[in-house]
Amino acid sequence: MKVMFIVYHDIRTNARSQEILECAKRLGDDTIFVSYSKPFNDFGCKCILTGKGKRDYFTFIRDSIKAIKVENPNIVILHDNYTAAILRWLHKRRKNIYVIYDSSELYIDRKYKSLKMIIANHMKYFEKKYLRYANIVIAANIERANIMKEYFELNETPLVFDNMRRIHDNYDVLECNKKYGHLFSDDTFCIVYAGGIRKPRMTFELAEAVGNLGYDYRLVVVGPSNDAEKKQFYSLIKGRSFNNVFYLGFIPRNEWRYMLNRANISVSVFAQDTVNNINCASGKLYESLFEGTPILTSENPPLKLICNEFKVGVSNNCFEKGILELNHNFNFYCKNVQTYIKTLNTKERIYTLIKIINEKIKLDIGVG
Repeated sequence: MKVMFIVYHDIRTNARSQEILECAKRLGDDTIFVSYSKPFNDFGCKCILTGKGKRDYFTFIRDSIKAIKVENPNIVILHDNYTAAILRWLHKRRKNIYVIYDSSELYIDRKYKSLKMIIANHMKYFEKKYLRYANIVIAANIERANIMKEYFELNETPLVFDNMRRIHDNYDVLECNKKYGHLFSDDTFCIVYAGGIRKPRMTFELAEAVGNLGYDYRLVVVGPSNDAEKKQFYSLIKGRSFNNVFYLGFIPRNEWRYMLNRANISVSVFAQDTVNNINCASGKLYESLFEGTPILTSENPPLKLICNEFKVGVSNNCFEKGILELNHNFNFYCKNVQTYIKTLNTKERIYTLIKIINEKIKLDIGVG
């Protein structure tokens, strides 16, 4: 069988896309990857670049459809609502192709206030109307899977393939110590957060909580921001005279791994403002746990569930209370993290997904 995987993300920085590509390679004899970026290692698959390697949405759609026409795959795997227009085209023009749709996010009630609104509404419309025609739908957690079944009027509950990921990138200890070592010390309870400066990620509330806790605590924020929110963030720090809150911007994955190893805890928090955020599927949470670092989370159901069930962190919307609880019982949470991660197997998830998909394909079209 010939399998085509189409994705509008930079696969070099998107761990889930990398895993779905691995799944695609194992599903067929011939694998074709279509995107505006190439994977670091494209061994075992043919790569078709859209838009001559440039990120251009409408060119991506056009070139992806052209690739389907030329290659004529048996199976097409689509990733996220960026590919919803292709889902529509397949239903209209290529009903013989077996379609697998992977949804890592669930933007069904998101409000858009920018020039991207037309594209966003375009994607939402096609996903809502045509997702039911996909042969297999995959969600990032059971909470989203249940919502998707009802909202998209699916015949079956989507398969669950969670965003469990582990950072394998090595870092240079000496180099990282020179760049970041001054931010971590044995006499300070150090907290790291990779959500950037974003209101939906509750960065401002987190900064205020750590700032109020004083010099025995320190917050290091990394990740994206825009100029307006960065200005507001620095204004908060200066206005409240916080000397224990730092923002570093974007850093490579291997340096984030270094920080997880040096920090006492990491943070995974989301505002409870949209279906996607309420039912968050945080990969950063697992990145932290695999490095042995306990977590502070907001009280969103999936995050609260893992904290309550496995005692690997604290789920509390009052961040000050959550941080104090983690500090006062730090060894308890570290021990539970070590116990929990021994039960996890990131590779096994991929093999299980492949097995389930193969069994369903065999039932549906008689091949495996």
